[in-house]
Formats: sequence, C-alpha cells, structure tokens
Amino acid sequence: MYISARERNILQFLLKEKQGTTIQKIADELDVSTRTIQRDLKGIEDILKEYKLSLAKQSGVGLLIQGGQEGIEQLQQFLQSLQHEEYTPEERQMLLLAVLLRHRAPVKLFALADELNVTVATVSNDLTKVEAWLEAFELGLVRKRGYGVEIKGEEKNIRRAMSRLITEHLSEERFYRVLTNQTASEMTTDFISERLLHLMDLKTVRHVQQAVEAIRRRTPEQMADSSYIGLIVHVALAIERIRHDENIEIDPHYLETLRTHKEYDVARRLAKQLEHTLDVDIPDAEVGYMTMHLLGAKLRFERESLLEESNFQMAIRVKQLIEGVEASLGLTFQDESLFHGLLAHVKPAMYRIREQMKIYNPLLDKIKEDYEDLFRQVQGLAQQVFEPLHIPDEEVGFLVMHFGSALERKKRQLPLKALVVCSSGIGSSKLLASRLEKEFPEITTIENASLFELEEKNIESFDLLISTIPLQNVERYFLVKPFLSKQEVARIRDFIDRYHQEQSNVEKKINVKREIRKGHSTNAGIFKKIADVSYDMELILSAFQIRLIEKYLSFEEGLAEICEGFEKEGYITNATLVVESLFEREAAGGLAIPNTSLALFHTRSDEIKKPLFTIYELETPVIRKGMDGEKILVKRILLMLAPLKIEEHQLAFLSYVSALVIDSEAHTRIFEQGTEEEVGSLLSEACHIYLLSIINKGEN
Repeated sequence: MYISARERNILQFLLKEKQGTTIQKIADELDVSTRTIQRDLKGIEDILKEYKLSLAKQSGVGLLIQGGQEGIEQLQQFLQSLQHEEYTPEERQMLLLAVLLRHRAPVKLFALADELNVTVATVSNDLTKVEAWLEAFELGLVRKRGYGVEIKGEEKNIRRAMSRLITEHLSEERFYRVLTNQTASEMTTDFISERLLHLMDLKTVRHVQQAVEAIRRRTPEQMADSSYIGLIVHVALAIERIRHDENIEIDPHYLETLRTHKEYDVARRLAKQLEHTLDVDIPDAEVGYMTMHLLGAKLRFERESLLEESNFQMAIRVKQLIEGVEASLGLTFQDESLFHGLLAHVKPAMYRIREQMKIYNPLLDKIKEDYEDLFRQVQGLAQQVFEPLHIPDEEVGFLVMHFGSALERKKRQLPLKALVVCSSGIGSSKLLASRLEKEFPEITTIENASLFELEEKNIESFDLLISTIPLQNVERYFLVKPFLSKQEVARIRDFIDRYHQEQSNVEKKINVKREIRKGHSTNAGIFKKIADVSYDMELILSAFQIRLIEKYLSFEEGLAEICEGFEKEGYITNATLVVESLFEREAAGGLAIPNTSLALFHTRSDEIKKPLFTIYELETPVIRKGMDGEKILVKRILLMLAPLKIEEHQLAFLSYVSALVIDSEAHTRIFEQGTEEEVGSLLSEACHIYLLSIINKGEN
C-alpha cells in the first residue's frame, strides 16, 4: 500500500494526539490549508480500515483514531518501516504530477522534496519538466515563494491530464489486477503504480468497470481494450472529482448536439446505473463528456454501411490516403481489409482529434524504428488528406500499423522461391540463406548451389537468383555479400515489390475462373444470401438509367419530381418525406464528392420499399456543399435509396455499389462522364464480381 508523505505525517500526528485534535491544528503543524487536510482525510480513513481502525469525529474533541490496540501497534510499526524509494528523474516527475493533479491546492516545495527524498533544488528542476508536460493539456503551473506549487486550468483539462497519466504509466496487467479485486498484499510491490492508483478510489473503479461491462455487453460494437480502460478511468476520475465538488462545464449548444447521438443514450444509462450504485448525482455535463469518450472510443465498424454520409466522407479520405501511400511506395495493395480497417480507425480518430482527446500509443517508438520511411510518408500524406486537422504522431502510428500489416499480408500472398549460389555451396551460402529468411519472409523456398552445380539447375524455375560470386552467362541475378548490407536488402526488396505487382496483375486476370471453380464447395446457408443479393442486383440493374434534369427546373424541384415518379412506380410510399430526408442529410454534412463533379444523394427510410440507384444529369450545373465542407460545382447526381429495414448482407452490397464511385480514378471518370450503357456495364460487371466473391468466401 502506498502512503504519501503528507498522509504519513497526518497519521503520525493523529497517533501522537491520543486525546484527539482538530483539522486546524493538523494544518498548522504541516503548514497547509484546512481544505487540503479535509481532502486527505478520505485516504486516511481508507488506510485505517486496513488495520481495523476508524477515524472518529467528535464534537469538542476533534479527530481521534479509534480501534484495538493491536491495530494501532501494527499501524505504528508500518509507518516506522516505511523507507523512501529511489526514483529515476522520469519517475519523480510522474509522481510530482500525480500529487499536484490530485490536490487542487498549493503544495509546499519542502513537502514535495520530503515525499521524494530529494532536495528542494531537485524538485524545482523537475517541476520545469513537469510544466512542459502540462502545457500539452493547456494547464499552467503556479510557483510562488511562500505560496507553494499549484496546477491551474479548466477542470476538463485537469481530468484529461490525470487520465493520460494513469493510462500511460499504469500497465494493463496492473489495471486488470485492480478490476479483479486483488488486495494490495496480493500485488507485487510497485510504488509507482500504487501512487497512480491513489488518484482513484479502487472500489469506485470496480463499480465503474462492472457498469461499463454491462453496457458493453448490450451494444453490438466491439471496443478496443485501450478504449475500454480509458473509459473506466475517465468515469472513475469524474466521480472522484464530483465527490470533491470539482464540477466540469460544457457548452450548452454542444451538449444539445451530443444528445442527438445514440452514444448519449448509452452514456445516460451508464450514469443512471452509477448514480444508483454509488449514491452520487451525475450532472448532464458529465454525461456529455461520457458521450464524447464513447464517440472517441476505438470501435470497430467494419460492417457499418458506407451509405452513412459521415462514413462515405471518411471513405473518400481513406481512399486518398491509400492511393497516396501506394504512389509513394510504387505498389498496389488491393487489400479490402486495409480499407475497412483504416475506415474503422479513422472515424473515431478524427473525432478524438477534433475534440482534443489525447490518445496514447505505447508502440509509437517501435513503429518509428521499424517503419521509419513509411511513418514519414504516412505522416505527410495524412496531414494533406485530413487537412485542416493536425494529425498527432500517436494517431499516425496507428495508421502506419494498418499499412504495415497490409505490407506483411502482401508479402505472404505470393511465396517466392530463391536460389543461392556461392563458390562451394556450403558455409557462406547457408549464412546468406539465413539472412534472406529473416529479411524476406515471403521467400519460402531457398536452395543452395555451388558454382559447379549451377549448370544442373533450371534457373527459370526460381523467382530470384542471389550469388556471392560473379556469374557468367546469367542475365538477371543479385551479386551480394554473405551478410547482406542495407543497400543490398533495399535492392532485393525493390525487386520483390515490383515482382509482386507484376504477378498480382496476372493473378487478377485469372481470378474469375478460379472463383467459378471454387463455387461448388459453398455450404447450403449461402444460398439465401445469394438469393437476397441477386434480387437487389436485378432491381438496381433493371431500374438504372441516366436521366436529365432540365434547366427550367430548379435542383430541388427536379429531385422532388424524380421522387414523385418513384412513388407512382411503387418504389417509395411518400415522396415528400424522402426528399426531406435527402436534404436533411445534405444540410448535416454535404453530399458533393470532393475532387469530382458528382454528388451522392442517399438515404434509408421506412418510406422506401425497394433499393434504387440512378443518375441524373443536370442541364444547368449547380453549386452544392461538399463532404469536405467546400463548395463544389455538381454536374451529375447519384441517387441511392434503400429501405430502413434491410438485411446486413444486402446493405453491404449497396455500400459496395456506392464505394465504386471512389474505387479508382477510372471508375470516377465513368460515373462523371460515361453514357448510360457505359455506367450500366460497369455496374453489371461489379455485380458479377461481387456475387462471385460471396460464392468464393462461402460464408453466411
């Protein structure tokens, strides 16, 4: 159990004053305010409970420790046995932050020095480093002679700093031990973790965890462990601060905006449960901040529809980021999981950045070391793609992890066969083979040969030839040293990447035949999925056309006329409500697609009975709000309508169709300028490929 220097001094003073004492006397003895002592009394009571003692508050007597003599003696022995720990400068600075963030009152320099067993000069020097750390959270450090040291700033920033301090320095394993209700004696001694845990009441943490877990079980989305712990820490800290009358404020208009999110209802349920469990009143502002954390949590939305306007806007930016990285690396990923993984990460990441919610990336240094060039490229491209937001290195690191994983998957897609040649065929060739296995995991087969054995080998059967000696009459090979220099590794890597690109282009041409051959192995459950999607494909392809909105009609009139036609044809039941829904979506975020002359107007509604996808040419182009907030000249409207109640696999297909628009520059050009026959042909081909992919996967 960790006890701070001031708690130790308070306990010793109370034990000495056997007849009782007042808060004022304790404050005078320790040269602090009575408010500071009152704050510490909760911690004092928790410590006394460990020894079956209590703190009585009697009128006319003051504070008095009560309990058995055995407990008092054990407490005295414990206090006498306490020894000062030796800390590194980084640990000292972290402990200083923990002390100052918890106590919203001045702390004297000599008290801080006593706590850390160092000189006042050392503490003063450490505080300079602490001040720089606090600036990132818009907090200031007040240091006055005779006054002490105090952190100043808004309550929301105090909490951000406390949360960051805990999640950055408290291991997940240690946090797990807290959540599983292990006592201090069951934990390994770790004074740093103990001091951080001292920022929160452990019983409160466990109650919060149970409440959050109950909420998580009732929601379909999965939350990453880091976000799960972050939310628990945030809520536990909030309750601690509420109990000490440190209330947070939020802009009323912004709170109203938060109320429109489904996450607000989740936060409200969480608050109600905690109010009942912990007997505390949680104000609306706190619910608002819980909502922000839920919105900023790293949830996985791989299955979420691209038809949602916010997702489509993000999809465009994610596509631009992937294309930028592909151009800088000189390769093509062709990796659907990369796109969906980035999209799932970017949406909450952008929210965190806009709301200045700092995220900790424990692998950042390792990522920078292992993917130095890739990190630099992604960093630059991300700043361009997500302008005007500034993307911090922590978020860039997570983006790089997605690209790094895609690169590793790409390496494994096409296993390579290599022939290694040296003068004798032994020794240096074995050493070189070992280096190749380490540097290039995609080389799955390595054969060794001497110069004399080379004539017996069919060189054409190998993907690459590597030799430690010059070769005669061999056109394409790598001449290297057995240890492989960085330059040699780079040359071979460049070749392999280009080779993979060439092979993947060939692979694409035979994919359809392969998928047809594999189709017979699908299981019975897949046929409903195929039937549902085939039905939607038939509806969309049969109804697809490119119509003209003539110039005598305004844009709004033209869209209304289109929907009225669909109502007569039985596709929708109320044209007016559908049109209203379309314009509400545009007002919320803009529907014009950046860097194109297209706008994707789309909605899901109970008034829509059948899925539709059509294009409308504007005889008079109009200026509409873009998904990036900019004004865009629109020449064609892509209209996609879908029923509100629809199976997930059907929604996935419609999302696939909408994503075709930004799938490639060639596709975008066809949607912008193509004839009805050309766009229809593209849609028909895309439907064919999508259907084959369902058969190929054989999944329900």
